[in-house]
Amino acid sequence: MLGIVIVSYRSDDLTVRFVEDQLSRITIPYQVVVVDNGATAEEAATLQRRIPDAVVLPAENRGFAAGNNIGIRYLLEQGHPDWILLTNNDIVFVSERVVEALVDVLDSNPEVGIVGPEVIGPDGCRQGPEPYQGMWTRFFWMYVATPFLSRKAKRRIFDLDYAEKATEGRHDKLVGAFMVVDTDSLVDAGLFDEGTFLYAEENILADRMAAIGKCCWFCPAVRVLHQQGQTIGKRFDTRRQNMLQFKSMAYYYRKYRGYGAFSVQVLSVLFRWILRIR
Repeated sequence: MLGIVIVSYRSDDLTVRFVEDQLSRITIPYQVVVVDNGATAEEAATLQRRIPDAVVLPAENRGFAAGNNIGIRYLLEQGHPDWILLTNNDIVFVSERVVEALVDVLDSNPEVGIVGPEVIGPDGCRQGPEPYQGMWTRFFWMYVATPFLSRKAKRRIFDLDYAEKATEGRHDKLVGAFMVVDTDSLVDAGLFDEGTFLYAEENILADRMAAIGKCCWFCPAVRVLHQQGQTIGKRFDTRRQNMLQFKSMAYYYRKYRGYGAFSVQVLSVLFRWILRIR
């Protein structure tokens, strides 16, 4: 069986449309759990009535990772599904049998812990996969180099076309908006790290999977559309999103990649300066 976890925040209409229009296309048995972050019991009950075949769990809004863990633990308590789809509610299936294809990859490749499809944004461009980048490259050198490099040179030096060139196989990080995980591997990896509120979850989960010998697998044979901006984009402006991302990635780099506190603090000051002058 397939378990499906959707973490929703103040987006009931989007969640209902996703469950009814997209998840109904899945042909294998599944159970949907919606973690309604920030909802009261009454609000969650209202959403439950709109999607009676799903389970809606009201939850204190402690972030995306914590919300996913609530849904995952519920599924484990109810019967331990073979695979779990972790998905946003702003996804549209472009290909047929998207989830079925991803499950086939997990079943035929025991070294794979996480598999994701080709995820495209509203602009038609791929949103992943991504290679690993060091913290200074990601949050300093890439910005500082802009005035001194042509657009083509910058894209080449910092490998900004990686996603567009990516082929099927192992990659450092997948798009967290839609991915299927092997349940046993997820449990062995320790589920999500709840030390972040938003962003960096897929980086951390990929590293946790790697620690138990499992990899991330990109499957471009199937595609979904991520209508990015339907959720987080409505709550935070670009600068606030950038700072949230920096905070989460700083946690990731310190805990999982060995960056020191002093280096992170210096980079925090420099990144704030970069955002002010951009």
